[in-house]
Amino acid sequence: MKKIASLFVIFVLILVAVFFISLGCATKAMKEEKSVAPAEAVSDKISDEERAVVKKKGEESEPLTKEFTTKEASKTKGMLPGKAEGVKGPSGLKAGFADDNKQFNYFVNFINTYKDKIPYYPINISERIIFYCKDVSGKSIPNALVKVYSGKKLLTTGKTYADGSFMFYPSEYDARFTSYSLTFEALNAKADIAVDRQGKREHVVTLNTQRPQYKNVPLDILFVFDTTGSMGEEIARLKKTIEIINMNIASISTKPDVRFGMVLYKDKGDEYVTKIIPLTGDLEKFQKELALVTAGGGGDGPEDLQSALADAVKKIQWNTGGIRLAFIITDAEPHLDYGQQYTYVDAAHDAKKEAIKFYSIGTGGLPLAGEFVLRQISQYTQGRYIFLTYGERGESEGGKEGSVSHHTGANFQTDKLESIIIRFAKEELAYLTDQPLEEGQGYFDAKKVEDESNEETLQKLFDMAIAQLIDYSAINIQKGEPTAVLPVKTSDAALATNAEYFTEQLSMALGKNKVFTQVERKNMQQILNEIGLGQTGIVDEAGAAKAGKMLGAKMLITGTLYKKNANYEIFLKLIRVESAEVLSATKAIIDKNLGVAEGVKKPQPKQPVKKKTG
Repeated sequence: MKKIASLFVIFVLILVAVFFISLGCATKAMKEEKSVAPAEAVSDKISDEERAVVKKKGEESEPLTKEFTTKEASKTKGMLPGKAEGVKGPSGLKAGFADDNKQFNYFVNFINTYKDKIPYYPINISERIIFYCKDVSGKSIPNALVKVYSGKKLLTTGKTYADGSFMFYPSEYDARFTSYSLTFEALNAKADIAVDRQGKREHVVTLNTQRPQYKNVPLDILFVFDTTGSMGEEIARLKKTIEIINMNIASISTKPDVRFGMVLYKDKGDEYVTKIIPLTGDLEKFQKELALVTAGGGGDGPEDLQSALADAVKKIQWNTGGIRLAFIITDAEPHLDYGQQYTYVDAAHDAKKEAIKFYSIGTGGLPLAGEFVLRQISQYTQGRYIFLTYGERGESEGGKEGSVSHHTGANFQTDKLESIIIRFAKEELAYLTDQPLEEGQGYFDAKKVEDESNEETLQKLFDMAIAQLIDYSAINIQKGEPTAVLPVKTSDAALATNAEYFTEQLSMALGKNKVFTQVERKNMQQILNEIGLGQTGIVDEAGAAKAGKMLGAKMLITGTLYKKNANYEIFLKLIRVESAEVLSATKAIIDKNLGVAEGVKKPQPKQPVKKKTG
């Protein structure tokens, strides 16, 4: 009997060993795999205790590492929590990008949602103020020197990007600094501005000068390229298309002075850790260097991106008067366990000071830990996070058309590496011309469908629209924020019934929202009459804010209704009552069959469940 028991134990041990060997092989193989899992949405249940942490100067740089036992742990190369704009290519290759400065509130929630699940270094971007430097004609001024003070203390310096923007993060500094003064200097002109920490989130600074006509703008494009074994396809693609990239950019009417360079990187123990190919305007010379690049090495998952970023920021001889773009291309997270004193956070800070913009391109099936860091870097340097995936079925395959769809204004084809690089380079150059790149405007489109009532379709529409107003807010919105819907206004008396109807549907959608707490609309008309807006409607943000204060709301959703062709159009805004500023906006196009025929009594909607405001 003992012998049988011993044999049984040995048999079980063999099965366990086979299981773990298979698991290890599968994990290693996934590094080479180019297919990925579908994107996951960030939960809107963000705990109040989750806050970004900032690394204080003088403290040792140690990544924040937490036990990662959730479902993300099982994905060696799993795809990409977080919203992104993009398209399905006709071949099934999915591509898209996330503009985390546009969807700022969403990004803050993304950070708070996943920060306890992966190793990372914190960048506290939870508070943000944006400045736009312009000339007397309203044109953007790039490379303006910016200094930020609190009292006499210099907090930081930097330069404006091509669109004239400079982002300042009060959350990176001591809470006792509550007011700031900034100086902007360029083209032999200087301007000062004073702002309050709790004030408006966007400001325009005008220099008393005229921007010159830009010709032959210096444009540096640096590839920070992971060249480990799984990156062969991306390397081959760049070799084949670098001439196309150069031709498309150089053909722009302003004839930019284009230079290409590379920082190649692998990992410790490989052929090299980093290798620098200096920026050059000689395309043939760059192509010869690129031809020598091969994929190899790696193998343990993470690679040494931090060393590559240190070289990109500190060793590359960037131009000083033009545009500076870098594209990180990788399918792996960075090593954060090497004890490096110069981290990716330091690189992001230094890049921002010199107005170097880092776009990051996650290829293959970049894991959550990689996406998290790449998005931190790109957001802080005002770039975008782009993902390329392979072999997925298109969204439109099978199924019937939905009643509500979202159309992104920047819905361009990014299924090829060269398309991405050309697009974003042209976008930056367009800021310095009088012919900005046409992007179109994003909107939601609601259509009448047979098996859905008008109210059901409109609820879907306004649910999605409110969600985008939240995601794209210029400030982080706390759960439970008291919010009211003001009556949708219209200057066309014939649309009055529909304006009232859409207001009710919008109000119902707000009542179900999990982020906002709806402020009851009782006595709304009386309040509007009291402040002289009962007949004319809310004419501006200041009037809306005044109504909001009387209602006890911290946020307002306002709408303006128009009729265009066979549809209705509603422009929706999210307004912060305290500062009377627009935090975000969106547009909805509504099939006329979803409205109420003028002169017909509108249907009475079901009343939403009222939320407690106390």
